Amino acid sequence: MKTQLIRFLTALPLTAALGCDSGAPVEPADTTPTTQAASATSAFSFDSTGIATPPTGGIPTDLLPRTAFDDAMLQRALVGTTEAFIMTEELGARRDLESRTWRLERDPSEGQVLVLNKLGSGPATPQEPAVLQRTALARLQRWGIPTSELGEVRQVKSFMQSEENGVLGARELHRHKTFVMRAINGIRVEGHRAVVSHGVDGSFQRALISWPPLARAGHLLRTRLTTAEIEQRAREALLAEGETAGPVQLTWKYVPTQLSTGEWALTLQVAAAMPSFTGATSTEEPRVIDVDVSAVP
Repeated sequence: MKTQLIRFLTALPLTAALGCDSGAPVEPADTTPTTQAASATSAFSFDSTGIATPPTGGIPTDLLPRTAFDDAMLQRALVGTTEAFIMTEELGARRDLESRTWRLERDPSEGQVLVLNKLGSGPATPQEPAVLQRTALARLQRWGIPTSELGEVRQVKSFMQSEENGVLGARELHRHKTFVMRAINGIRVEGHRAVVSHGVDGSFQRALISWPPLARAGHLLRTRLTTAEIEQRAREALLAEGETAGPVQLTWKYVPTQLSTGEWALTLQVAAAMPSFTGATSTEEPRVIDVDVSAVP
């Protein structure tokens, strides 16, 4: 079955306003600002160590070039093959190509690439995680990602488990995955990352990349707000989202926006993260609220 380039779907929140006509006298509206009234009863505990140092750097001079998404560059540098490719589908800027061994899908307008090894992995052999990680990073850098855009790197193993007649089988190692996050001056760029997968035999099996080219200008990378002012904005943002209390961790992040040129610009924001909650019948994921810090060039 043909593998399609992963699409990013935006889930839009739906707010329903419910009311009823009871015939009861209507009380005068409370004119006290919601934020001010709620803040009196809120009890947030902020961990602001992640924003203790304000960002001061600019956009690096060495960036992933737009030419990295050319077919020849993807085939030679990222996939690492000299096999002949044929185009199987084209829709706008997106192109799907295949060779005897590889499937390549790319959309330079979104900075997305998918590489698949059609042969699959061979038998499992002992692998050294540190070596696989270095190999994955070398592949990405050979393709054109400079060290100035590299952020956190995580090396993990993925497993699969069969089920027959309701009985689960033993877990089996499926792939070794290297997660590489994009960061500028040490600050994570939201939504941009590369995942390079190796098989149980150490062979290159898959790459899923979202790493669009950054513009040379037009970024809002800094803020004039103090830590105390950011905490107050975070408190207001949390209250507006219905939160009233709890520990909150504040961290910097850059949010990308596509320009008319097709390149992407970054805007500084703060992520206010509240921890996950596990109850008797359900588990809530960690909640992250974006905080506007009125970023400046």
